[in-house]
Amino acid sequence: MQLQGIPASAGLAWGRALHLVSSTRQSESPTIPLVRVSAELKRFDAAVGQAIEAIEAIRASLLEEGRTEEADIMEVQLVLLQDRELVGKARDKILHLHYASHAALEAAMADVLETMRQHSHPQLVERAMDLEDVVHRIGRNLRGEQSVLEGLEGSETLVLLCESLTPSEAVLLNPKVVAGIALIHGSVTSHVAIISRSMGIPTVVGLGPDLQSIADGQMVLLDGTTGTLTVDPAEVLGEAEVLREAEALRETQVPRETQVLGEAGDPMSTAEAGKRQIGRVPQLPRVRGEGGRDTGRQLLSNISSCAEAATALSEGAAGIGLFRTEFLFMGRNDFPSEEEQFATYRKVVSTFDARTPVIIRTMDVGGDKPLASLRLEEEDNPFLGKRGMRISLMRQDLLRTQLRAILRASAYGNIKLLFPMIATLGEWRQAKAIVAEVQAALTDAGIPYNQSIDIGIMIEVPSAALLADRLAQEADFLSIGTNDLIQYTMAASRNSPSLRKLHDPLQPAVLRLIHQVIRSAHSHGKPVSLCGEMASEMAALPLLLGMGLDTFSVSNEALASVGWQLSLLSERWDSAQLRLAAEAVLDLDEASDVRQYVQQHFPELQQVQVLP
Repeated sequence: MQLQGIPASAGLAWGRALHLVSSTRQSESPTIPLVRVSAELKRFDAAVGQAIEAIEAIRASLLEEGRTEEADIMEVQLVLLQDRELVGKARDKILHLHYASHAALEAAMADVLETMRQHSHPQLVERAMDLEDVVHRIGRNLRGEQSVLEGLEGSETLVLLCESLTPSEAVLLNPKVVAGIALIHGSVTSHVAIISRSMGIPTVVGLGPDLQSIADGQMVLLDGTTGTLTVDPAEVLGEAEVLREAEALRETQVPRETQVLGEAGDPMSTAEAGKRQIGRVPQLPRVRGEGGRDTGRQLLSNISSCAEAATALSEGAAGIGLFRTEFLFMGRNDFPSEEEQFATYRKVVSTFDARTPVIIRTMDVGGDKPLASLRLEEEDNPFLGKRGMRISLMRQDLLRTQLRAILRASAYGNIKLLFPMIATLGEWRQAKAIVAEVQAALTDAGIPYNQSIDIGIMIEVPSAALLADRLAQEADFLSIGTNDLIQYTMAASRNSPSLRKLHDPLQPAVLRLIHQVIRSAHSHGKPVSLCGEMASEMAALPLLLGMGLDTFSVSNEALASVGWQLSLLSERWDSAQLRLAAEAVLDLDEASDVRQYVQQHFPELQQVQVLP
């Protein structure tokens, strides 16, 4: 049997299936006598206190390990535990309605979820997961139970099968035991997906209810790159195909502390396999373009924290193509100060030498990344509402503070400034004017900064792509964000399993826009980078090379595989051949036709599908 889901964390995992099922609640009376109310409140408060202590301990441990993104997720749960909406409502129900703690907690959660449902914001799905997570933790404390993950150790490699997995459970997983995660529900932008990617655990979401039919102990092959789960793979695929998958993995992926297939199809650690694998990004050869121009292509990294910058350096990235600064703003009730931001940006840029590019994007929130501290009114369609630069221009106090911090840090390295979600020339010019004002203020104050800092524009909406020739006249560089560009061009959410084919980055309409952006920028002598997930899509690499893309920016996990494929393509194909291939696919009808063309003309390319 083979199930198809949505790839959420790339990689291949092999192991025995294990269903992760939450413990059954004990049967308790929903109400208590009046004389027990005081004792019940103390019992409830003690359970909440235990939950806060546990989450704080997890968060501290994550920060110590440099896992700031997961620590921010735990910070969200701490806010929920201290929020009047949940804990306060539960206490009121105990005090005034004489509910037992467990019943009060469930009723309070139901009230909060109902309020959430009345505001159809996509991010509330994730907030509901966080809410259920803290409620279950408090409930376990009330019942004196341990987490279902405690004691999940052993020498046997496991692939966890779950209806869902909470963030506080995911951060406790041991990658040496848990080779992969398969979820009935979930999305690629969920907290669990973020955590599994950071831990290097292959994950597939949206596999559906058929996942429940798999028996514990059956051998399964989970492909977090294509989104498939195969039960008894040697029988379904044949032993030769399983071994081929294993060999392909060893040739293209970075070693990680998880489990992959050994030469005999048995589990083995990638630390061991790493002795026979490629470890770092190769030095990409210079590819000559039209007129003998040296394209100087680079492979950079996308990061969200200082720890990820250090990893990018150790993995051989040529710099940072995208620093997502919004993660400094998320999971808190206030805004980071100028000094806090300056310290972070300086630490990131100081990780590299003075010539290495570090592209810092200003805060990009809204849509699927709401910011609780902004307290914006709800919108019917937040993806088409206040997002990215629109919010920054509304809250210029936040933008100016961030710009001061970024500009101050630019005195310590080769920082480049990037603005997200620019849709019009007016927005771009307004942003540039604010930068000039902040620069003038720093000059007057005698504060050093790079006065010739490069300033670029994210091309994420079709209007910006169509205006690329005008924008490139005024910007120092362009950076294509394909995750949003694809969904806005195709009118298809990247979180919808049923629209997965429409969100294929090889859709001809998307390729035409990208080709137009690159051609427009180069006509004005401006470089173009691509920092969306498409830069990790193996079938797209020869086409992007043929279009003349200057810089590929990918996750740390994808650096080695993308680097070696780019190196292979550049060595075996000259620029004229690649350019002809890129132009040829622009006239094809469907994404499937493009994939077939690439497979036919670039047979040595490892075809790995990575959807945004």
